[in-house]
Amino acid sequence: MSLKAFFNQCHKKDVFKMLSIYVVSSWVLLQVLAVTWHPLGLPDKSVTYLIIILLLCFPIYIFYIWKANIIPSVKEEINSDEIEIKKNKAFKKIYFSSLSVISLLCLTAAFLIVNNNFSRIIPQQNAVKQSDKIAVLHFGNNTGNPEYDILSKIAADWIMHGITENKAGQVITQEVVNQYANVLKIKSNKEEVHSLVKEYLLPSKIISGNFYIKNNKLLFQCTIKDGTKDETLIAFQSKECDLKNGLDCIDDLKEYILGFLMTEGRYKEMLQEMPPKYDAYKYFMEANNTSEKQDYIQLLDKAIEADSTYFEPKVFRVAFYYNNGDFAKSDSLLKTIKPDLKNNVRQRNLLNMYSALLAGNNKKVYTTILTEYAIAPFDIKSNRSTMVVALQLVNHPEDVDAIYNEIKMDSMDLQNCPDCLIRIYLKALADIELKKYENTIKLLEPTVEISETILLNKTLITAYIRSGNDAKIDAFLNKIELLNKLEIYYDLCLFAAKEYLLLENIKSANVYLNKIQSAQSKITNKNLLAETFYYKKDYLKAEKLLNELLQNNSTDLNILTKLAICNFKNGNKKEEEKHFNNLKNSENLYTFGNIDYGLAQYYAINGNKEDMEKHLMRAVAAGHLFTSQTFQNDPHFVKYKDSPSFKNILKYWH
Repeated sequence: MSLKAFFNQCHKKDVFKMLSIYVVSSWVLLQVLAVTWHPLGLPDKSVTYLIIILLLCFPIYIFYIWKANIIPSVKEEINSDEIEIKKNKAFKKIYFSSLSVISLLCLTAAFLIVNNNFSRIIPQQNAVKQSDKIAVLHFGNNTGNPEYDILSKIAADWIMHGITENKAGQVITQEVVNQYANVLKIKSNKEEVHSLVKEYLLPSKIISGNFYIKNNKLLFQCTIKDGTKDETLIAFQSKECDLKNGLDCIDDLKEYILGFLMTEGRYKEMLQEMPPKYDAYKYFMEANNTSEKQDYIQLLDKAIEADSTYFEPKVFRVAFYYNNGDFAKSDSLLKTIKPDLKNNVRQRNLLNMYSALLAGNNKKVYTTILTEYAIAPFDIKSNRSTMVVALQLVNHPEDVDAIYNEIKMDSMDLQNCPDCLIRIYLKALADIELKKYENTIKLLEPTVEISETILLNKTLITAYIRSGNDAKIDAFLNKIELLNKLEIYYDLCLFAAKEYLLLENIKSANVYLNKIQSAQSKITNKNLLAETFYYKKDYLKAEKLLNELLQNNSTDLNILTKLAICNFKNGNKKEEEKHFNNLKNSENLYTFGNIDYGLAQYYAINGNKEDMEKHLMRAVAAGHLFTSQTFQNDPHFVKYKDSPSFKNILKYWH
């Protein structure tokens, strides 16, 4: 059937007549409601609601026309000839096709109207949301001296300037409030002004304050209130300054107000009750966003200088020096921090944690860091630190998986996330300790393609060797060699050799040690060569190289230990005794069990199991770390690591 024939049929069956009735009636209803909704007290969107209803009802009305008008007329033509029957079938097909198109158009129009009028409108990038409005009112002059009235305006203007400059919100000024008060004929008393601000200007916060004179000093007070509720969000400590230096107080208040606005929403993460000054907070955030050690510590120092009460950068500074091995500096800085012991349990907990770290009390470290971790389990730095403590301080590899899984790694940019790589490394080490080698391989193989971190490479080598996958270890190391990274390649060869020694596979270990030995003319790293000869049991060559290394670092406990062992193996009793005594009598307040660990290695090679275990237990108790190359992962203890007494040492912190 052609469109012309279809329209003729519609006209014949009064379809257009009935549609026009619906359209005209709808138009009249809309015109009437547009005029009467306000007098009748109907909602603002009443006309919008009616348009949506009329649009949705239009397809239903078209279907009603079919049922009420067209079907009866078709029944009257039931005895028509075959041509008429075909026409009716064609008409029905086009009619319902048209109904489908009209229904789709009506639904689309209704959806667009709902979306534009009732969905949350996304603000433009530079627009400030209503919730960002901040009313800054003039400070009340309670001095009784009109000459100080100027400070009222200066205080408000200076605070407003700081908020605007740092994009902390959209400011509603006292002048705007005064304009509204004049128009609405509101008196200037404080209560009515606050009511005006809340009712008409709808700010999220109201900043107000006053100042007075006490003992020939100006005292400024300031509060920030919730803009919708009559609740005080924060009341700042009074600021005191000389009568001629009121600006000092105002500037101080501005810094604290900005600090509060910038840290709002981070209450659970904050380490102090009162927010820091803005400049101090800014320096601290810049420090957290830099990877340069020198810049980092300088920014922390600036943050502390800008606000001497700011607790967080002080603690981070202690952590910085601890992590960089300057334990004396870390300890001295820790002792200068005076926490708010009465009001802030978290400050006390953090200081207890670092005190325990510096004392080697790893069990207490784990207890305190779990408290900190519970506050922010999704914070990547806190999460990473908890993994480190669980694995390397208290030897709880079984705890690592749950901590790691708190943060999903799927969408992380590993190339720009050092903490992510450390978390992967720790998770891989934990899986190795739990003998989940396939899990480690699955985790690390794609990661080492992205990052060339040596620690990740070594951990993957461990997984390959301990899972018996020699083919993959050869292919992996050959790839490193082909990339012409010889120093890295030989370092990894040494690591692989030590892994084979742990399995008491001397033959495979010597394959890699021989590779290093045959290339010694190309290797400039004397420590690498000394270790190679040492583990190959060529103690004469190892002793020579270790003596050269000792000249540059006479207090290195690792060199002293290996020299004492080499002298023992070479039968040089006098030198053995000298280096043994130097090791035993090394004086350092922050060795964390390193001396006892070296003595345990010496006694392990001597075959003195009793003294070995005694010193190994002391090393654990003093805080020696469980790493990929210590205790059960150290070739020195290969003959003892499966004994019950050795395993009890590993469970010291359990």
